[in-house]
Amino acid sequence: MQASMWYCYIMLYIIMQNFKASFYIKYFENKEQNVEIRYQGKLGPAKLLCYPAAAAAYVSNGWRPFSLENDLKVGDVCVFELINGENPVLDAHIYRANG
Repeated sequence: MQASMWYCYIMLYIIMQNFKASFYIKYFENKEQNVEIRYQGKLGPAKLLCYPAAAAAYVSNGWRPFSLENDLKVGDVCVFELINGENPVLDAHIYRANG
């Protein structure tokens, strides 16, 4: 499976991170999906949800703990790379606004 990525830009307050529904449907067939988010060797559970009518998908359960644990701030950018489609792991890369 070829790796795919999407990114999020941290704004004032984010409860759920959204991304394009087309990405979700391509890799997860529009089904609710449990994933693991990996950052600096640590894994944390999350759930992905899709709302095709809104043309968006979301990192739901797991986003808030991930953002708090990694001290995400306004202006930070997270890039998520899908590593495995069968037992999905999202490698997270965080680029801090302050360098």
